[in-house]
Amino acid sequence: MLAVSNIEENDLFETREERDDLVIKPICQIREFTEEIQQQLLVTFKLGKSESEQGQQFERRVAHYTNPNVLFELLKNDSHVRLNVVDFMNDPTENQLLSNWLGMNNDPNSEIKSFLTSFTFNHNCLNQFRLYGNENNIIGSGVSLVFNQSFFGNNVESSINPDSVALLNYDTKAKVAKSDSEENKDDGDSNNICSLEPLPLFRCLYFDPNSKYISIAKRNKFSFYLEHQGSPPKTIEEEWNNYIDSLGEEDKISKIRNNLNKIREIIKKLKGKKKLKALSNLDQLINLAIMPISCLIKHAAFEDEDECRMIYITHIADKKIQAPANYDYANSLFVNYGQKVEGYLDKIYLGPQCQPYHKLWITNHVRLSKSESKLKHIKVVQSEMPLR
Repeated sequence: MLAVSNIEENDLFETREERDDLVIKPICQIREFTEEIQQQLLVTFKLGKSESEQGQQFERRVAHYTNPNVLFELLKNDSHVRLNVVDFMNDPTENQLLSNWLGMNNDPNSEIKSFLTSFTFNHNCLNQFRLYGNENNIIGSGVSLVFNQSFFGNNVESSINPDSVALLNYDTKAKVAKSDSEENKDDGDSNNICSLEPLPLFRCLYFDPNSKYISIAKRNKFSFYLEHQGSPPKTIEEEWNNYIDSLGEEDKISKIRNNLNKIREIIKKLKGKKKLKALSNLDQLINLAIMPISCLIKHAAFEDEDECRMIYITHIADKKIQAPANYDYANSLFVNYGQKVEGYLDKIYLGPQCQPYHKLWITNHVRLSKSESKLKHIKVVQSEMPLR
């Protein structure tokens, strides 16, 4: 924070202790509450456990809806899942809902950026097929890629690249000087897409600023009936109730609401101090502190999507960031997630209107891969969701 704000040399404060009491300590408190919210939203996986233990989880798989062209690149050309910069998402309120509620000013020119890719707990969902992955303007022609939990990590801290933050201020004393060997090492790794370690997955928080309604993303009940087709409804209802109990949704929401209110109160006090009105980068500091949850909080109107996200926060000069080779797509920067997808896919759902030739090559590739390698079998399932 000192590196970013450059308040080490700011004339506003007579002593370092005054600076710490007025600014640094409150900002650190905000960061601590933010971390607690992150922990509540973390999707916990039993990584490293036995297959039977992993299989007992209710949230052991998540789906990513996309179009057949992307799937073709992932399977045929060994491409990678991309985390895209949030600045150009379809939702105009993306990354702004929380800051607006907190009374913060957003800085579109900030050099610290969030990159993300989205998943959902509902693998075979009609509404998702209608909204995402359509090809040639054919609604429901996309695919749902079901990833197992091994595709992700559990380390919350890996979502932030701390080294890149020093790039915000090249002249600050806090910048760490690198040795020649370190510089050479960085240059050698600049195109190493596998250098991004497995990232954790966070469930989205759905929030309505007016009514203060809060909910968190989770599996819907219909997904249990689809998973356990043929079982008695009573058994499925018991599974659903066990899931809700294990999720601890009410407790999570209570803790999150409490922490959000604490953050809002701290910001209110900070902005009410006359001495800090002259601190031009106060909003920048606060925005950095809450950034890890800003892109996880969505408007309650999107609640039915039950979305979860993998995020990576870094400086715009991070060498892992790539730009499209095609000028037509120059409005999107991205980071490659260095995990080949084929070993992590359990199922591929074909949309209700997925075209026959797409279904043919997908099925061919999966059958061929199974016969030529030791990869786990990927099931290809035609969605039976009603769509005309």
